[in-house]
Amino acid sequence: MTKPDLSQPQRGRLYTWPRNRAFGDSKARPVLVIAPDAATRSSQRWVVVPISTDARLAGHPLAVSLAATAQTGLHQPSHAMAWLPTSVEREQLAGPLGRITRAELKAVLGALHMALDLAMDEPWQPDTISH
Repeated sequence: MTKPDLSQPQRGRLYTWPRNRAFGDSKARPVLVIAPDAATRSSQRWVVVPISTDARLAGHPLAVSLAATAQTGLHQPSHAMAWLPTSVEREQLAGPLGRITRAELKAVLGALHMALDLAMDEPWQPDTISH
């Protein structure tokens, strides 16, 4: 199993993660590193989003389509599931498989922003937050 090369930027890279029961996986799954490089260099845990080949995710507002190319290392069209970020031990990751484009990474981070409601657009939110 090839381990991550920490001398290279990791954000936007795809790795293989062994079976994860939290996602109902019965086999290894590709994941996309979304943590900033400052975090991946200094932490044993990396924030990732899982990748799925489920065609039903096409068009989902929080799923970003990723092409199967030599650059990504994906073997079939896939989708980054931005609503399921999780942290993983970097020692569990094999690869990298490849890297997504800057535009794809921007789309994934935008979907993550929506999924986590980082703009706090919920109607029940007060206009100000007291400290």
